[in-house]
Order: sequence, then C-alpha cells, then structure tokens
Amino acid sequence: MKPSSISALAALGVVLLGSGGALAQNCSSFQNCAHAVASYKAGNSKLDRDKDGIPCEKLCGKNGENMHSN
Repeated sequence: MKPSSISALAALGVVLLGSGGALAQNCSSFQNCAHAVASYKAGNSKLDRDKDGIPCEKLCGKNGENMHSN
C-alpha cells in the first residue's frame, strides 16, 4: 500500500473513531477542514450543500482556500 493511501486511511480512521462515524457528521461537529474533507471523501455528500466540491465552507473557505492548509 502506498504511503499516501495509508495516510488517507489513518485520517479516515481518526474521523470514524473520534466522532462516531464519518457519515453521521455535520459541519458543526468537525474541528477543522481536514476532518470535514476526509468525511466528504468517504461519501458524506451532505457536507457540500451547494455541490461545488467544497465541504463545510465555514471551515474550508467559500473558495476552498483552507482545504490545503490542514
């Protein structure tokens, strides 16, 4: 398994274990954009209400400017 895959799985595991399940989450339950992105990538499409590819815009920025800083 590639190191990047391991990192992604580890981040998802933190979200799943630390928050009771990634798909059961809403934006207000995340501490940062990275956790929101991990949940979104795991299939939690409700985090992107306007379907622009940016989940939880209050955390990640209206234009996704915070998506790469976490």
